[in-house]
Amino acid sequence: MPQDSPAIQQFLQKSGRLDLQTLEIFADTHNEQDFIRRLQMPVLMGSEVLMGDLGPRSGDATLFLPAAPSTGMRPVVMRPPLMHLIYPFIKRNAIGETDSFSLGRSENNDFVVPDYTVAKTQAQIRRTAANRYLLRGIASTNPTLLNGKYYKNTEVFLHDEDRLTLGRYEFIFLSPSALYCRLKGMELRIRIERFLDSLGKADHDALKNYAIRHGQKMFVQLVTNPSLVGSGLFRGYSLDRSSEDPDSTLAFLPDLTMGPAAKHLKLLERAVYPLVPPEIDSSVPPPITIGRAESNQIIMPEGSVSNVHATITFLGPGQYHLADVGSTNGTSVNDKPLSPLGKDLADGDRIKLGRFEFLFLFPGSLYLHITPENTRRG
Repeated sequence: MPQDSPAIQQFLQKSGRLDLQTLEIFADTHNEQDFIRRLQMPVLMGSEVLMGDLGPRSGDATLFLPAAPSTGMRPVVMRPPLMHLIYPFIKRNAIGETDSFSLGRSENNDFVVPDYTVAKTQAQIRRTAANRYLLRGIASTNPTLLNGKYYKNTEVFLHDEDRLTLGRYEFIFLSPSALYCRLKGMELRIRIERFLDSLGKADHDALKNYAIRHGQKMFVQLVTNPSLVGSGLFRGYSLDRSSEDPDSTLAFLPDLTMGPAAKHLKLLERAVYPLVPPEIDSSVPPPITIGRAESNQIIMPEGSVSNVHATITFLGPGQYHLADVGSTNGTSVNDKPLSPLGKDLADGDRIKLGRFEFLFLFPGSLYLHITPENTRRG
């Protein structure tokens, strides 16, 4: 578990909040890497005081009736006075779990929001062993909202630019990198999940436009992990199902008279599947499953792909391992069938799943693959 660094102390005020002016000066005189190393932890930054009416006292807080109840799709608006309310994820309260942060009106919270529409203890945020942050609202007069939605009796992962509503106050969750971008007046990075559909496939045009507009450096920071990119189609025949079950996999027989290589199809290049691990509370990311069934992280609804066809496991920085899980038509890498032990993947490997061939591309290679040469920039 990472420890809170004393380096952040130069930005801290007696209130436990960060000094905005000192942060801005540091961001102006240092690069992003230095800023992240110094700050290390995310923050909650004040955004808005919501418009609405105050109702009667209820429980330990004053009832707040917002003028616009539906806030789910509102853009983030940062009000200069409230930007000074910057709460770093540092324990101020010695009572309770080391990696659990409490938010509320009482002085014994880690983040103190002194407003009567905020409960004495309004919410908790827990830091996992993988250094991720989970929000849990605590029952109160004015429920804690995440991006305008109330999650009852459950923990929810926090991401850059997520909006937390505590009473009538709204805060933005920002990683050190996102905070640096905001202080520098740079466009905030967005998450790759915003480009994905229900199959785990990226919107090709949106991804390409982002790459052209922002350049390779920002694109690599967006995509982060490798992707499977459609490359070609193997010639052959789909045999009758061996089972009467209409949902069973079609056995595929390749036509070797047409050559062993897959036929390159430009249309298949639009099929881009970024490897995005499922969000669960674990220090070790679980394998990414690939198959026809809707329970997979990457869904390929094609008859020659098994319900659960293969898995890709993250072994460490830059290390990914592919394994077949008993598929009907098998899995190959660079025209060689996988052994029962699977195979570690390298940038540019060709992977055969059913009758389809995919390229395994790291973010930098994906950037070169989808952008025209005359528009590339670093």
